[in-house]
Amino acid sequence: MMEYHLGDACQNTFVLFDRLNASFLDEAFLQQAHQSLIEEKKDDALILFDGKVEGDAFYARMSVLGLDGVIAEFCGNGARVCAAYLFAKFPHFESFFLKMQKGTYPLAKHSDEIYSVKLPLAKFTRNTKFIADPKSFDTFTGFAFVDMLEPHLILQEKLSDKELLELGRRLNRDKGLFPYGINVNAWHILGNGHLYVKTYERGVQRLTQSCGTGSIACAASYQSAGTVSVSTPGGPLEIAFYADGVELRGAAFFFCKNRKERVG
Repeated sequence: MMEYHLGDACQNTFVLFDRLNASFLDEAFLQQAHQSLIEEKKDDALILFDGKVEGDAFYARMSVLGLDGVIAEFCGNGARVCAAYLFAKFPHFESFFLKMQKGTYPLAKHSDEIYSVKLPLAKFTRNTKFIADPKSFDTFTGFAFVDMLEPHLILQEKLSDKELLELGRRLNRDKGLFPYGINVNAWHILGNGHLYVKTYERGVQRLTQSCGTGSIACAASYQSAGTVSVSTPGGPLEIAFYADGVELRGAAFFFCKNRKERVG
């Protein structure tokens, strides 16, 4: 039986595997991890591997495996669960970084269960990897495409859960336009600097309680500087914009599957 932990970030749920002593992930392990994800009925599997000490900092790679069995580009809430795990496992280190294919991202602990990851700024140019026919996308009135490491379609409109679920399913069936699927976020303004965001996630193939990169995508459409508070069905997030990037901050924790002991 594979050993793993369970993680939570604004009720975005995960199974977390520690493979820090391994330099790569083989297919047999990924299949077993996917099976554990299905059995636990969580949103994604997080796999930390290739852990290395560089100076006074600890670096690790993160792989995000979806319920669809596909490796995702990134996961903002998952990164914060990994932060909770790394800060607890290696208390003698003060600096932690996640190495991903597109960059290296610093993690931070702010207080008990409050963690953040700093990421590059959102891009609003259409990524042809995720939108196969940009001209056809012009017919999608009201939608904006945002590349926030993960691909997002955002819509400033109040939608019911049923409406968003049906929309997400319909768009993700269109493999001619969205060959790798697409995250869909509906958002609206609650007040000055305060948004409400809910998400259909492509890798989970349903609505989730929260999405970190989706919340950033919506906040970046709302404003490009300062701080934005985001309410999601699973809890609050704080997004801070800087000249060189954006920080996603919020609650995250993990616990050992057998002991149910919460750590964060």
